[in-house]
Amino acid sequence: MAPPIPEILELDPAAAGMLDLLVELGHLDDRLLQIVNDRLLDLTPAPGPEGTGPVHPIDLATLKRVAAQVIQENIDDADPEYRRALEREWPLLFH
Repeated sequence: MAPPIPEILELDPAAAGMLDLLVELGHLDDRLLQIVNDRLLDLTPAPGPEGTGPVHPIDLATLKRVAAQVIQENIDDADPEYRRALEREWPLLFH
């Protein structure tokens, strides 16, 4: 029996850039980044038999939707200064 194929996400260039930006701006720490990755993996269809099926890259709209959900679900844990910064940046990042 072959070893299991590791789960690797493929992001399109815009989605990869957005993910990097969210990390650099401090909106996704290691814990939140892991949650985003797990949820994106849940949305990604499994490849075909023996890894031959097509797996399409995650697009920007999907990444934004998942990241926004994760950030909003965890906002209660954030300090007030971070919340104010997020309120200012939210329209630029997610609209």
